[in-house]
Amino acid sequence: MQDIKVSNAVYNEILSRKKAGETISKTLERELKPKGKSKALQELESIGKGKFYKRSEVEKMI
Repeated sequence: MQDIKVSNAVYNEILSRKKAGETISKTLERELKPKGKSKALQELESIGKGKFYKRSEVEKMI
């Protein structure tokens, strides 16, 4: 483990984002980890991967 020096303002900001019982290193990992894609983007990707049918094809299937 390595030590880093930060200003009081940065330290207080880290502490304000810390959850109960969480270590400072875990807080930093959680805050710096890239966020996942939004649900809307995930839905658009899943729609793009789907198969599309013409209306006439659907009518024949029914």
